[in-house]
Amino acid sequence: MKRVECLRLAFCVLPCLVLAGLAHAQKSGRLERLLIGGPADMPPYAYMDSAGVYTGYSVDIMHAAGEIMGVENVLFYPALPDQSLKNLSQGTINCIHFIRYSPDLARDFTFAAFYMESSSVIFVPNERYDIANLEDLQGKRVAILREDPAYEDLRKIKSYYTRQIESPEKAFQMLHHGKVDAYIGERLTSLHYLGKQGMEKKFKIVGSEVSHSRFGVLTRKQDEELSQKLEKAYQILDKTGKRDRIFYQWFGENFHAMPFLSRQTIRWVMIFVVTSLLVAMIVLGWNLLLQRELELKAVAVEKAELHRKIAEEKTRFEAIVQSMTEGLMLVDPNGAIAYVNAPGAQYLGRRAEDLLMHPLTVISEHLLSKVKDPENLIRKLELAELNPTRPTVIEYTVTTTKRQDIRLKLFPVRDRHGDFAGRGILIEDITHEREVERLKSEFVSIASHELRTPMTSILGFSEILLNKSLPADMLKRYLNQIHSEAERLTRILNDMLDLSYLESGEGVIEKKPVNVMELVNEVVDNFRAQIKDRREIRVACNGHIPVVMLDRDKIVQVLWNLLSNADKYSFEGRKVLIDITLCHLAEPEWRLSQEETEMLLPAAEIQVTDFGEGIAQDQLSLIFIPFYRVETAVHTIRGTGLGLSIVKRIVEAHGGRVWAFSEPGSKTVFTVLIPLEKS
Repeated sequence: MKRVECLRLAFCVLPCLVLAGLAHAQKSGRLERLLIGGPADMPPYAYMDSAGVYTGYSVDIMHAAGEIMGVENVLFYPALPDQSLKNLSQGTINCIHFIRYSPDLARDFTFAAFYMESSSVIFVPNERYDIANLEDLQGKRVAILREDPAYEDLRKIKSYYTRQIESPEKAFQMLHHGKVDAYIGERLTSLHYLGKQGMEKKFKIVGSEVSHSRFGVLTRKQDEELSQKLEKAYQILDKTGKRDRIFYQWFGENFHAMPFLSRQTIRWVMIFVVTSLLVAMIVLGWNLLLQRELELKAVAVEKAELHRKIAEEKTRFEAIVQSMTEGLMLVDPNGAIAYVNAPGAQYLGRRAEDLLMHPLTVISEHLLSKVKDPENLIRKLELAELNPTRPTVIEYTVTTTKRQDIRLKLFPVRDRHGDFAGRGILIEDITHEREVERLKSEFVSIASHELRTPMTSILGFSEILLNKSLPADMLKRYLNQIHSEAERLTRILNDMLDLSYLESGEGVIEKKPVNVMELVNEVVDNFRAQIKDRREIRVACNGHIPVVMLDRDKIVQVLWNLLSNADKYSFEGRKVLIDITLCHLAEPEWRLSQEETEMLLPAAEIQVTDFGEGIAQDQLSLIFIPFYRVETAVHTIRGTGLGLSIVKRIVEAHGGRVWAFSEPGSKTVFTVLIPLEKS
C-alpha cells in the first residue's frame, strides 16, 4: 500500500515539478513574444473563421504551449507553406506549427515536437462495394489531396487515373457527382468536413490506412533552446491530458487510436446485438418489416431521383451562367462576394477565386489605376453601399490597353419570403453601344453641317436663277457654284457609302497584278491636274518594286485620300513627298509583333509626307476612327472625317497595315504596307 501511495504522489507532484523547472529555466532567457507561422487555410487544424480570427486545433495547442512556456504574447502569421518557410529561414518568425514530417525538412530545420498523428484513408460512396483496399483502385479514377504522402503508394499501381486536388470539399464534390470512383485523403480533415456538411451517411471508409503522417513544430537549427522549451511544453500537455482535451473539443473523438482487440470485441458485440434484434424483428413482425423496407426503398428512390434532378438543374444553371456574355456576381448580406462567373472575373481583370469572400470594395481597389475617373467610381460604389436594397447603375471606362466601357447594374436579391438575401451585380461591356452612340452623334453633326452647307448653296443659287434674269457671266458663275456644291455633296455621300460598304464586309477585293510605281505616278498626275499644279508633289522610288497583287481601283482611292489630306494640311508653298520602297525589315517604331512581321513582310511600302501643322501624339491613335477630325484644323478645313477610315479598311482588306507618325509643327508621315504574295 505504501508503494502505491508513493507512486500516486509521484505522478501528482511530477507535472508540478516539471512546470516549476521550466519556469525556472526560462527566467534567464524568457521569451516575450512567440511568432508562429503556419497553414493559411487547413480546417480544422488552422483557418480564419467568419469573424476574422485565426483559430483551429493547432492554434489552440500553440497557445497552450506558450502559456506553459510563460510567453507573454503568442502571435500567428498564417501564410502559404513556401512563404512560411522563407519567413522562418529569415528569422522573421520563431517557428511553424502543423508541419508534416519529411526527411528533406529535417535536414535544414529542427522538428521540435510531434503533437499530431493522422493517416490517409480511402473514401468511397456508400453504394460502392467493388473497392475494399488500395489494390482495388487499379483502373479506377482517383482523387488525392495534393502533397499527400499516399501519392507515392498510389503511383505503384498501374493503369489508374488520378487527379490531385486542393481540398476535401472539392474531392467530395467530385466523388458525389461521379467524376471519380474514390478519394484518398487525410482522415480527420475529411471527417470534419463531412460532419460539418451533414454528409457522413453518404460516404464510407474502406480498407486500412494508406499512409501515416506525423505533424509537429518546425524551428531553425540554431534555435536549440526554443526547441527544447517547446519539447518540454508538449510533454507537459501530454502528461496533464490537456492535449487530448483540445483534440476532443475539435474532433469529438479520443486522440489515441483504439486498440485492435477492443475494436474486434466491440465489433462482435455489435454483430451479436444486431443479429438478436433482427431475429426478434423477424419473429415478431416479418410482414411489418417487409412493409417498412418497401417504404424506405420507395423514399430512397424518390430522394435519389430528386437529388438527380437537383444536380441536373444545378449543372444546367451553372452552364447557362458561365455561358453568359455578361458578367454575374452575387454578394451576400454581409457585403462579401459569394459568386462570380468567368465573364465577370474577366471584365474585372481578376481571377474568380481571388474575388470570392472579399468585400465589394476590392473592385474599386483593383480598378484604381485602370479606370478613367477612379474617384467618381469610388464615390458611386460608396453611395451604392449606403443603400444596398436600391437598384443602382454604375458606368466606368477602362483605359489600360484599349478603351472599354463597362456598366454595373446592382440589384437586391430576396429569398422566397421577401427578405433581403444579398445583391446581384450584372456586368456589361457597353463599348460597342457607346461607339454606336458616338457615330450616330457624329453622323448627325456631319449631316447637319457638311450636308446642309452644300444643299443651302444649291437651293439658294437655284432659287435666284428661277426668279431672276441674270447676265451671262453671273449666270455661269452661279451655275459653276451649284455644280461645285453638288460635287462636294456627292463626295460626302460617296464617302459614307464606301465606309458603310467596307464595314459591312460585303466589299470584295479583286486583286490583279499592278505596277505600283506606274499606279502612283498616274494618281499623282491626275491629282496635279485637279489642283492645277499649285503644289509640288515629288515621287521617289527606292530600288526595284516588283508587281504587286492588289485591287487597283481601291488603292487609287487610298492614294487619292492621302494626297488630298496632305494637300489640305500642308503649309502654303511646301511640297508633298511620296516614297516607294520594297521593305524586308520592320522598323522599331512600327511596334509590330513577330507574328505580324512574318505576315506583312516582304511588302511594298508607300510613304506620303506633308509639311504642315502635324498631329498631336494623343490624337494619332484616333485619326482612323470614323468622323474623327484633328482638333487644330477642324474649324478651318472642310471634311467629313471619313477619308482615313476608308484608307484603313481598304489597306487591312489587302492584309496590310497603315499608321501615322508626326512631328507637331513640322510634318506628318503616313505609311502604307501592302504585303507581296508569298509563293
